[in-house]
Amino acid sequence: MRYAALVLAVLIAGCSANAKGTYSGTLQAESAQVGSTVGGRITAVLVNDGQRVKAGQVLVRFDDKDQQAALASALGQLAQANATLADLQAGPRPQDVDKAAAQAAQAQAAYEKARSTAPDTLAVARQAVHEAQAATALAKSDFDRAQQLYNNGAIPAQSLDEARAAYRQAQARFRSAQAQLSAAQSGAASTDVEAARQQYEAAAANLALVQAGTRPGQVAQAQAAVSTAQAQVSAARARLAEMVVRSPADGIVSGMDLRPGDLVQPGASVTSIDEQRDPYVRIFVAQPDLGRFAVGQSVRVKSDAFKDRTFTGSVEFIDQSAQFTPRDVQTAQDRANLVFGVKVRVHDPDRVLRGGTTVEISGP
Repeated sequence: MRYAALVLAVLIAGCSANAKGTYSGTLQAESAQVGSTVGGRITAVLVNDGQRVKAGQVLVRFDDKDQQAALASALGQLAQANATLADLQAGPRPQDVDKAAAQAAQAQAAYEKARSTAPDTLAVARQAVHEAQAATALAKSDFDRAQQLYNNGAIPAQSLDEARAAYRQAQARFRSAQAQLSAAQSGAASTDVEAARQQYEAAAANLALVQAGTRPGQVAQAQAAVSTAQAQVSAARARLAEMVVRSPADGIVSGMDLRPGDLVQPGASVTSIDEQRDPYVRIFVAQPDLGRFAVGQSVRVKSDAFKDRTFTGSVEFIDQSAQFTPRDVQTAQDRANLVFGVKVRVHDPDRVLRGGTTVEISGP
């Protein structure tokens, strides 16, 4: 901890004003790390290290087949969502209304027929019972007469057997007719009528629904689906755009070391662009001298790389908080060691200054 404090104290002392009121520092060039948020396999590297480029110039291309397919899929989903919305907003088609109306009319006719035939069914069943009962009575009378004739020896046994069989068949037909009458009376016919009524009501409800058209909630849901699909298309376009890395500004390519076929992770930098802007330097001004500096103030700059040339600079920013070595500032000497960072922009219209070179700032 004491060693670190000593190093910082030496650094501050080196950046403080000497007897001539000058400050030293290192030039920093504005640079941008460029890459792709998607990444992938590189198909083309279009610039070389140290090459000057313009803003928007293509630096690297990635294989975009997957992103092209994703965009096509998103566009298809958007088209489908738009078609669904348009269909809902257009309302019911005349063909659908006509079809539903025909089905309702057919169901109504079946219901009316069931209602009209139900009483006839019951009457027919009663008539059948009446006829079967009369036939049974007649067959019994014939059987009784045949029995008497047989006892008197007037007819053979075969004739008696035939009369008995006819009587039993008449009894069976009578019981069957009674069963059918009971079924009609218990509601078998009314059950058919109820089923026909339910089918008619369902067809009528469907016709009313088709005629009413689309509900507002369905349209709102379809509109939401369109918005979602549009967002997916925008996201797909953005990912496709990330398959091309462009320069964000005029500058010089730095640190390009890629070849076609290389795999780059999402978010990884592919190169740096040293922007063609004026460089800057940070100096540290002691507390007693801070009042001599103000934002926008002009200063003189001497570069160790150009001994015979003087550049101009301007104060761009002054730190709001001081930097100091001791933890607690208590004495006047300690307070004198307080320094403030000052950022100076150096004007270099000919672009001759290089980042990392040392300069000397002459204070006001």
